[in-house]
Amino acid sequence: MTTPQFPLQDQLCGFSRALFSTWLYHRRFNILFDAGEGVATSLCNRVFGIRRIFLSHGHADHIAGLVNLLNIRNLGAGDQTASLKIYIPKNNKLIEFIMDYLARTQKALSFDLEWIPVDADEEIMLEDQRSKVFIRTFRTEHSQRQLSLGYNIIEKRRRLKAEYEGFSQRDLNQIVWTKGKDEIATEFEKIIFSYGGDSRPIEPSLVSESLFLCHECTYLSSDDDERNFQQHSFLDEVLESAKMARVETLLLFHTSLRYNLDELREKINAARDRINPGCKVLVLYGDTIMDTANEGSWRRRKRREKTKDKSSEENSLTRS
Repeated sequence: MTTPQFPLQDQLCGFSRALFSTWLYHRRFNILFDAGEGVATSLCNRVFGIRRIFLSHGHADHIAGLVNLLNIRNLGAGDQTASLKIYIPKNNKLIEFIMDYLARTQKALSFDLEWIPVDADEEIMLEDQRSKVFIRTFRTEHSQRQLSLGYNIIEKRRRLKAEYEGFSQRDLNQIVWTKGKDEIATEFEKIIFSYGGDSRPIEPSLVSESLFLCHECTYLSSDDDERNFQQHSFLDEVLESAKMARVETLLLFHTSLRYNLDELREKINAARDRINPGCKVLVLYGDTIMDTANEGSWRRRKRREKTKDKSSEENSLTRS
């Protein structure tokens, strides 16, 4: 049996490169977070499985893929009748421009499309999850001109009340039989997945004890933000935020193209050892999710890049 390289290996895929494109697809819940350029090309017929899209904000590298995605859903070889809901930050003019363009060019959709504006601190039930799983939105700090949102997938769970710890299963069964399940167990909410989009460091309380936090990490150092836009996060502060939030797994994405694989691994591992965030640290580099502590995953990615570079060089020589 193959050991998973990272949590959600069989459920999560995506692509992210700062400035160019970002999207993440969670297959278990049929949810797409953001829709950067190339998402439909990468997912191919899997776009028909998407039931909900949650957009973090309206910058082009997070919404440019919507046009082709909807076109493929409308014309491609898949279930063209499956409805689609797109949740957008409230009063976002940039997304509204895309909505207007699509309304003018995609007038005869074969499926029901619903655009749903949302604000921070809203809850969205996932009807296909038997009322046990829902989305809660939270505000992120990115652009002063538009609302940007993050999203938590939250699961309703039950745990044994403290006063019944140590009871035998037989005794617990007897109590349930006479008084019902609510007598021995209490319901609580567990954040099982968090997506922040582009942002400054997320307030730890918003993603407290998340099982899987996806947090942007555009810069490895604060000095690398030469233009001082202060709209993105750098490595140390992301690790500190994850540590304070006590997350189980941290996925870094939206890294700048200025960093190569070796530099990313060296700096991330050094920062992790120094800060000790207490969680597994992964990075989404292009379309590959890699474990920063797993040297094998980095070697495999480097081999892929060398093969791609060699092929490009050979094609260039052939054309010349």
